[in-house]
Amino acid sequence: VSETILLMFGGMDLFDAICQSFSTTATGGYSTKQNSISYWNSPYIEYVVAIFMIISSINFSLFLMCLKGKVGRLFKDEETHWFLGSVGILTLLITLALVFQNNYGWELAFRKSLFQVATVHTSCGFATDDYNLWPPFTWLLLFIAMLSGGCTGSTSGGIKNMRLLIVARTIRNEFKHLLHPNAVLPVRVNKQTVSSSIVTTVLLFFAFYLVIILIGWTILLFLGVGFSESVSTVISSIGNVGPGLGSCGPAYSWNSLPDLAKWVLSFLM
Repeated sequence: VSETILLMFGGMDLFDAICQSFSTTATGGYSTKQNSISYWNSPYIEYVVAIFMIISSINFSLFLMCLKGKVGRLFKDEETHWFLGSVGILTLLITLALVFQNNYGWELAFRKSLFQVATVHTSCGFATDDYNLWPPFTWLLLFIAMLSGGCTGSTSGGIKNMRLLIVARTIRNEFKHLLHPNAVLPVRVNKQTVSSSIVTTVLLFFAFYLVIILIGWTILLFLGVGFSESVSTVISSIGNVGPGLGSCGPAYSWNSLPDLAKWVLSFLM
């Protein structure tokens, strides 16, 4: 309801505003317009949708805590810090690349990078720019965002930032063990100790996720799909993101893929 009202302030009619809001909150990504959000050519609308995509990728239970007066839980949550930090760093790096390599203006570069990072990081799939025309360096950053996804307890896809946080802290502890072999170093998130069984499950999930990507990528290459198209569509499908790279990018469709490749990607979704 909040997003619908804000979008109507930006010039959308009621029907389009409701549809974009449903698609944003569910991080679904489908628009009522063929050109997606870029149809309205409105910086205001792009910022509103980007912000609500990010909001929809934060753990919804934290918002429930806020409604109960425990606002501090939202600002102290380490997964939220990790997620917002990732969005911020990737947006900054891509903004710099667009300014110095593609000659974008600062505001335009920031807006386009924020929106595209938000849409792939949250697995939403909206588009306001064709990132196929961006420097290849930025594609790797978008891949990282696609893999990461949003937070647990949200509508987003991907590996989820809580799992990445646990994996990162497990790796950090292993390096500390090299220096202090007898130290007891539990993995802690939000000041709570994560059990060894959960750590093992998270590591297996992470490894299995990457193995599925490798298998899917190999199959699509075997079927004659291009290198960038195959890896991007596989990562996009398993993370429920939407757009890929190359001829499967945001300015195109996946219609040119072989039929068997569509079956494989459907299975991955």
